[in-house]
Amino acid sequence: MTRSENQPKFRNLIILYLFYVIFWIIIIAILRNLYRPAAPMALTRFIPINDLFLELGIIFIVILPLSGIIGLIIGGYIISPLILYLHKKIYGSKRHYGIQSESSSSKTKLLSKGFFPVLMAINFSSIFFTPTVIQFILSANLVIEFDVVSNIPILTRFFLDVVLLIFTFGLAAMFFSSVWFLKDSGIIYSNKQKIENSNEMVVLHSIGDWYQTILKSYAGIGAFITYALVVRDFITRYIENIGVPGNIFNIPSLILWLGMPLYLIISLVPAIIINEKIKKSRINYILKISKRFGIKDTAVISFEFKERSE
Repeated sequence: MTRSENQPKFRNLIILYLFYVIFWIIIIAILRNLYRPAAPMALTRFIPINDLFLELGIIFIVILPLSGIIGLIIGGYIISPLILYLHKKIYGSKRHYGIQSESSSSKTKLLSKGFFPVLMAINFSSIFFTPTVIQFILSANLVIEFDVVSNIPILTRFFLDVVLLIFTFGLAAMFFSSVWFLKDSGIIYSNKQKIENSNEMVVLHSIGDWYQTILKSYAGIGAFITYALVVRDFITRYIENIGVPGNIFNIPSLILWLGMPLYLIISLVPAIIINEKIKKSRINYILKISKRFGIKDTAVISFEFKERSE
């Protein structure tokens, strides 16, 4: 792909990310006007700033994108070879492996790449949503102010998930970057040798697709359950607290929380751009690893159509 073809693709992603930054600046300004704590409060002990809303902006604009980049590097260069090794170890005697020629694409599909990693990150964060973790992760003053006095459980949920995502976002990116590395490498496997003299149908798969199917199954179901439980909890608490001061703020808080998948997909933009920029070198890296495992044959896929006999 030429440099001139790369620029429009990355330019659009960069513009999208700039709008994302502006969006969070506006959201933070709105939150400052809506929620005015009596004294300055910190969001979490992990960031040494005593400003709740500034910390929130730093997490979404700086820390989460950086977490995605770190996950990309670790997952691609460490986890991918492990997945390749395990697949070869488990299925190697029953499958024939080959390498397809690389197919170049001028499009970077942000939604398809980012949707399931984001769902997995949110699901991971929900696993740690316990009173003990809330007390440890969030500032003590924040928990008292929002969850007890103002009675805004959904906002507290949003704050906690944001802090937990510092870790779970990178973890999810680590798992799914392995999919990107393996799929782009073109390594496939088939049962062709096994069925040469049998009536079985030919099965042809990419190792990247095989691994992605496993991850998607977990990420999709887990995230759906998480959102269903949160919405149910919101409706229950909102009805129970009708007339209580601060309860009305649960509505904008829920909207903010439900929009989280969209924010997080866009925060993957820096990692996805880097992933595209290093495409050639990472493909070469995976192919060098695959040769050590005995995967070096070129896969030539063709279809032959014959008239079906009655």
